[in-house]
Amino acid sequence: MKIKENLYTADSFEGDLSFEEIISQNQEKIINLIYGMTGDYYLSQDLTQETFLKAFQLRHSFNGKSKFSTWLYRIAVNVTVDHQRKSCVRKEMAAEEPDPKFSKVDTLQDPDRACQKNATRNIIFTSIANIPDQQKEVFVLRELNGCSTKEVSEILDCSVELVKWRLHKARLSLRKTLNNNTKYKNLGTITLNSFGLE
Repeated sequence: MKIKENLYTADSFEGDLSFEEIISQNQEKIINLIYGMTGDYYLSQDLTQETFLKAFQLRHSFNGKSKFSTWLYRIAVNVTVDHQRKSCVRKEMAAEEPDPKFSKVDTLQDPDRACQKNATRNIIFTSIANIPDQQKEVFVLRELNGCSTKEVSEILDCSVELVKWRLHKARLSLRKTLNNNTKYKNLGTITLNSFGLE
């Protein structure tokens, strides 16, 4: 994704970082967060750009009371939820073909393995997109983006106990989805991170 860098100046944003550097350091995680919430990679690109535009517009409201990433994730979650409310996005979405750069597939590996990895990734993200919204937000932030339980509670403005409960329910929902569909049964052990599958 190419953010319209000409919209941003080298204006200091967080400490001594320019906004362009903020984008560079956080772009992948924001795309991943929104992709996990929507199941649509191309939509996640658009909403990521909207997230950074909104962050730039609201930059003076960041007071340093929370981590910068927490503040940015909260904006991304709000942008995504607002979009879903406005467009009445259907919960059951077809898997989108991920961008080759985003899938992080090693071009030197076995082509069959690369194809299988991409297909598996699509299955996982489509399944995540079908988890109930509040559970999905917690799952993506905690399991994919590596936020702590406390950070997730700050981003979503809810208690740590509620975060733990929603995460538990999200894991059960995802496991049930994968176990109930025969084409998902032979996925094996999968590790998710902010860059995809390991």
